[in-house]
Amino acid sequence: MASNRDAIRAGIAYVSEDRLSLGLVQQQAIADNIAITVLGRLLNRAGLLSPRRQTGLVADWVRRLEVKIGTPQDPVSSLSGGNQQRIVLAKWLATEPRLLILDSPTVGVDVGARAGIFEIVGELAAQGMAILLISDETPEVYFNTDRVLHMRDGRLVESFIPANTELEQIEEAVHA
Repeated sequence: MASNRDAIRAGIAYVSEDRLSLGLVQQQAIADNIAITVLGRLLNRAGLLSPRRQTGLVADWVRRLEVKIGTPQDPVSSLSGGNQQRIVLAKWLATEPRLLILDSPTVGVDVGARAGIFEIVGELAAQGMAILLISDETPEVYFNTDRVLHMRDGRLVESFIPANTELEQIEEAVHA
């Protein structure tokens, strides 16, 4: 794939580890952050952004992901870390991906928000979406995945099935 647009067209969405500078435009409205990946679908016949379509999209994702916001026009920087991460998820889920790549999706969010994010991810997986979770935290992948691939220096070292493996075995292999 030559570009981000190619990846989106192929059904791939990527949630960056660095939501503050790569995942969101902090000064922009919550609504604008959600809509940015699907602007083409929100245009009216004149080729202008349809406020009605944008409002519907934003309301739908805020409801589905249970994002706690003031108004959609508030800057995304006004949200907690966990709610900002839900906005990043909404932004990419709006593209209707088949594969969602999550690079350390819980960095900078509190324990409660982590649980909520992984609840959403679990529901997406149960609905048939492929999820690739990248994390430095072994327990995070152990408790939230069906398969753990241990990579080192760009190469696959080992593969584990959490249901058949103890967490300690994976941690020992990773830290060896």
